[in-house]
Amino acid sequence: MKDEMKIVRSIPVLRELVDGADYVDSKAFMGACSMNDFLVRMITYQPAWLRMLYRVRGVVAKLMGLKHDVVAYDNKKEKLDFAAGGKVDFFTSVDFKPDQYWVGEASDKHLNGYIGVVAEPLESGEVRFHSFTVVNFRHWTGPIYFNLIRPFHHIVVHCMGKYAAKG
Repeated sequence: MKDEMKIVRSIPVLRELVDGADYVDSKAFMGACSMNDFLVRMITYQPAWLRMLYRVRGVVAKLMGLKHDVVAYDNKKEKLDFAAGGKVDFFTSVDFKPDQYWVGEASDKHLNGYIGVVAEPLESGEVRFHSFTVVNFRHWTGPIYFNLIRPFHHIVVHCMGKYAAKG
């Protein structure tokens, strides 16, 4: 098991999400910023190429008869509510422990998707941020949709994490 997943699985609520999931992925990013700063920078990262990918994703989702939330592109720090039940872009916050972890959920008829971050403070004073994705398919269209977007998902998560870690 990758070290990133060991950290994610060390938190009981996250272990429950990971166990039995259809897809799990985690990437680690080193930074000297706080967990809150990392989260805000990650969620508000929206360069032009990413906005274009969201539009393409919307077309694919529409063709498959799926809900596709319109991304507002105005994610401001003041609008992000990481507390359980709060809205973070098109995700609903499931759980949040400041300086420890955050997990958000987006659901549709084809899949439930979870994203989140776990902070691992290091002796050096830096923090290793473990960004994770968990997917549970709910319908036969779930794997089709997810496999279409998965290559882009890896690029997006990598770029978001690198940007966020610069804090």
